[in-house]
Amino acid sequence: MHLLRAMITAAHADGLIDAVEREAVLGRARDAGLDAESLAALDAEIRAPLTLEQLVVRTPASLRAEVYAAALIAITADTEYERAFLDRLAGQLELDGTARADIHAQLGVDAPT
Repeated sequence: MHLLRAMITAAHADGLIDAVEREAVLGRARDAGLDAESLAALDAEIRAPLTLEQLVVRTPASLRAEVYAAALIAITADTEYERAFLDRLAGQLELDGTARADIHAQLGVDAPT
């Protein structure tokens, strides 16, 4: 569930979770086998997402790279808000440039410049 929360927080980086972003999160949750009750709870979280700071505080060190990857999957990083969000997330998760570049490469997403 924490990785889904990361996706939600990332999708909200520009201040709005649009229909495409909402469906991306819910679709992944459905694919993961979440039941109707869990999907409803997740949809409620979409309406009231965690802030970046709340997400980071709740992220154990063992999940830092996965949280960044989940956020990267959730957004296209095609706006300045989304790129800035990924920069801030990486910084607060203490991911260095190499770790970040590795995650981007694994996901086939252009690394930040």
